Amino acid sequence: MVQEKDAIALAVTSEDKEKKEEKKDTSKDKKTGKDKKEELSQEDKDLKEKLELLVERAQDPNAGVSKLALVTIVSELKSSTSSMTSVPKPLKFLRPSYPVLIEHFDKLPASDLKPFFADVLSVLATTMQKEGSRAALKYRLQGTKDGLTTWGHEYMRNIAGEIAEEFRERTEKGGDVKELLDLVDEIVPFNMAHNAEVDAIDLLCEVDRAEKIQVMCEEP
Repeated sequence: MVQEKDAIALAVTSEDKEKKEEKKDTSKDKKTGKDKKEELSQEDKDLKEKLELLVERAQDPNAGVSKLALVTIVSELKSSTSSMTSVPKPLKFLRPSYPVLIEHFDKLPASDLKPFFADVLSVLATTMQKEGSRAALKYRLQGTKDGLTTWGHEYMRNIAGEIAEEFRERTEKGGDVKELLDLVDEIVPFNMAHNAEVDAIDLLCEVDRAEKIQVMCEEP
């Protein structure tokens, strides 16, 4: 005969077991929900695979193959970064390849391809760099110096912020800031022409060029 004490113990054990099973099922449901959330559409899968292939080709020893791959990556990025309200899918899918591309870039000998490669890394760095590294600016300064204003307002805003930080640091150390001011001279007119006057004025103030504000405001 089961004693009352034993019956209580058995009941508690049974209840605990049921709770564990329930908890396990709930955990499984959450995991399933997470998997469903992360599941890519066929279109996204195709884009992801395409970008992964382009990353491989961008590291090809043949400069022509590498350049074509980079041009295609640029096309994909530009079609998605003109107005960044969230991280565009190409940037999201390229994130795992960012360290690989940097490593390959560092090994590249000086050539016509390397500055173009730097332009691409500058754009990728806007969402992938370590905070405070100013990598987007670093690669922009190593780049072709062309097409700065073609990457959209978010990229420009990010570069402007890094220019301000770099200018402050170089000025404190007595370093040359000409290449930074060259970028400022490109960014400010663009901002003034695209309803971003506040950004233009902020940048000029950050690089001690506030006297240019009145000149620009007087221009027709």
